[in-house]
Amino acid sequence: MDNSFVITGINRVILVGKDEYPEQITTFKHDLQSNELIFNFSGHSTVYFNGKELDNASGSVRFLPKGQVTQYEVFRHERGECIDIFFNTDRPISDVAFVINALDNEKLSSLFKRIFAVWVSKEQGYYFEAMSLLYRIFSEIKKENRSPKRHSDKIAPAISLMHTEFLKKEISLEELAASSDMCESYFQRLFKEKYGISPKRYIIQLKINHACDLLRLGRYTVSQIAELCNFSDIYFFSRQFKQYMGITPTQFIKKYKSSK
Repeated sequence: MDNSFVITGINRVILVGKDEYPEQITTFKHDLQSNELIFNFSGHSTVYFNGKELDNASGSVRFLPKGQVTQYEVFRHERGECIDIFFNTDRPISDVAFVINALDNEKLSSLFKRIFAVWVSKEQGYYFEAMSLLYRIFSEIKKENRSPKRHSDKIAPAISLMHTEFLKKEISLEELAASSDMCESYFQRLFKEKYGISPKRYIIQLKINHACDLLRLGRYTVSQIAELCNFSDIYFFSRQFKQYMGITPTQFIKKYKSSK
């Protein structure tokens, strides 16, 4: 992937739901007028694009280059949801499509959700904030590519603990470090090198991502979601949600419904 490109514009940001393409196989026959960067939140598919076979599992990021399309076919093993960013650059990022596995990168997941929320809000300055978020997404993709595997292996027990327990209880730094059999300072350093944020912020992002999923279901009140996501109170939940997503939980519900 070229590192020296400049993003010249974002055309649109959309959420593709599970039921948008009900057929198992979809064939797209048009050329791409923009680059596409797609985050798969759920589901599993195989994409055949210009001679490349791309495995799109949950938590993967797919890049499709702008230009002529000789083959674009999606074979769905399991339907899911994704966010698709259509954008242009001053030079090609890559001549070929590619997929990056980012299953454990909650920051990347949160950035995609936030750029969608900002885009559909259409509030003053939204376009410039979306541009900034897209640059941050690419920064995170580069980190994902260069982060040493040994870091992931060493902190894997702590990541597993976070994902298993974040809705059940408050998880201390001491507990996380102990689960990976290392001291707190060393654990924090490896974690920050891998994810770019502290373990505490990572856990909050897990909660916010889960809250977004619950808000889209439309079955719970904001107060109920704050409790289900293990926040101490609705006010703290709302502040954290707006900090990460750029809008309040109530605004997120309205914008999500209006975008469908």
